[in-house]
Amino acid sequence: MARLALLNTAYRRASFWRRGVVAFACATVSCVALAAEPNTTRRIVSLAPHATELLFSAGAGSSVVAVTESCDKPAEVVRLPKVSGFRGTNVEAVVALKPDIVIAWPSGNRSTDIEAIRRFGLNVQLSELSSLASITGEVRKFSDWAANADLRSAALRRAQEEDQHVELLKRKFANAHKVRVFYQLGKGRLFTLTDKHVIGEALSVCGAENVFGRLALPAPEVSTEAVLSARPDAILLADAAALSEIKKQWGVHRLFGDASADARIRTVDGARLHRPTLATFDALEAMCKTIDEIRSTLR
Repeated sequence: MARLALLNTAYRRASFWRRGVVAFACATVSCVALAAEPNTTRRIVSLAPHATELLFSAGAGSSVVAVTESCDKPAEVVRLPKVSGFRGTNVEAVVALKPDIVIAWPSGNRSTDIEAIRRFGLNVQLSELSSLASITGEVRKFSDWAANADLRSAALRRAQEEDQHVELLKRKFANAHKVRVFYQLGKGRLFTLTDKHVIGEALSVCGAENVFGRLALPAPEVSTEAVLSARPDAILLADAAALSEIKKQWGVHRLFGDASADARIRTVDGARLHRPTLATFDALEAMCKTIDEIRSTLR
């Protein structure tokens, strides 16, 4: 009994010592840092291509257990189960995976499917990104689910770098001559993107103005007459494969003089600009360079 009493006393002293160490750490460093240790037990279903890419960028890719049919990046997603697609989301398949978190995309997923998943008591978090800052904000949020502290730190560092990258571009083109741009998605019917899409902010960062930026819909169809009436300085084409056909199309309408058509109808990386991920920022810088080259022909 005496030995047991001594052991109990020793245990209480050790426990008291450990609590004292934790209290000291909280007082001198931060309890937040201790609490921020990434949780590696989460199971995540991503119903949005952009969210899937950002989860991997944030160090949480190992927690992703299912994605959509349109998720193609990074390469690791190819082996993952596909629980959503053009025809909707297989709610039963999502529930069967017992995810801790379901990332849903209001613009890309049916609202009825999202609500059905919620009715099963699952934690549904919405991801709708409409600004450059929202991309890095999502990385910071997703980094809380990173597999380890090193991956989380790397994700937070990258987010800060991209925020700084955007600020540098803004300052560079803040006083530049505005280039009025018609942003054309591809050949055939004339679809564009307005300022309700992240492309509107991206053009502004580069010192450009979206001639259809104020239209109500994010991706409206416009007429040939509307484009001619808007008199853009340039066309930025999101589909490089259509460049030759688009030049012929606008050549017929003489939107630009024949001598300047090659300089004023240019392509941009629509795939990376339209899907809001960290790759968007490299595409943004390239677009700024293209717009600046067009700007030099207008002087």
